[in-house]
Amino acid sequence: MREWYSEIKKNLYLPVFLLSCLGVALICCFSEGYMSINGKHYTIMELLLFLHRETMLAEISLNRYEIWKQGIGTWSQLLFPLLLSIGYLVMLSCEKKTGFNRLLLTRENNIKYCVSKLLSAMISGGIILLCGYLLFGLIVYMRFPAVQEYSAEQLDYYMGIHPDFHEVLWIGKRCVGIFLYGMGVNVFAYFVSVWFTDQYILCCLPIMLKYILDRAVTKIVTDAMSHDWDTLLTLGSSLYLENLLNIDMPVSFGLTLLFVILLYLCGFFLMLYCLTKRGEDYGFE
Repeated sequence: MREWYSEIKKNLYLPVFLLSCLGVALICCFSEGYMSINGKHYTIMELLLFLHRETMLAEISLNRYEIWKQGIGTWSQLLFPLLLSIGYLVMLSCEKKTGFNRLLLTRENNIKYCVSKLLSAMISGGIILLCGYLLFGLIVYMRFPAVQEYSAEQLDYYMGIHPDFHEVLWIGKRCVGIFLYGMGVNVFAYFVSVWFTDQYILCCLPIMLKYILDRAVTKIVTDAMSHDWDTLLTLGSSLYLENLLNIDMPVSFGLTLLFVILLYLCGFFLMLYCLTKRGEDYGFE
């Protein structure tokens, strides 16, 4: 337990942790927040800076919870693999290049070392995303109106679409989903760390792997829909990591979580194998 705590603490080194959280909050602000009737798209940053409160109260989809949910957009999905993993990857690279990992391995056996790296990657990714997303949420909640501030007619319309809406409960569910999504996104950094030690490769390659996975899954889903292959459609859709944000959809959420866990386990056994066969100097420069 002490080894796990030490690893997580290193990955959440305060200056890097704060910069990562600020980066997450900023990237969320550049997600699309609203599309007008004429098809014009507005980012959340534009809404924060230029939209008057009277205009917000004219459209209930601009309530604070809905805007907060929109924070996970295209840019955030692309850049999260870097923002969530930079502390873990830089620390691991420094350990290998300075030989500090040899000292760790003299105090721990290979299995303990690999388990501590696995858990630190999972937990640090979830914590950073959750903290950054909550910071983004604080900004949104200070600027946008609550659902209860809208007119009775708009409120009836909204509650008709979301009859079980309870803001505090839904925020809690969203936070669980955000933590698990951060854990899932960090799997690319964990996998890359098994093979490479160069800091630039470690920081850039997770973004590329996430992009490749998204494009491959889109291709699988598109082909499955065109040929009415329901089983392939279900399995392909479960590879979207964004399913982890929707814990109210148990089938897709469960399959995606299983996929992420299997990826982490594959990375764990690869790291253990490399340590056993090649020692602490495994990995490419």
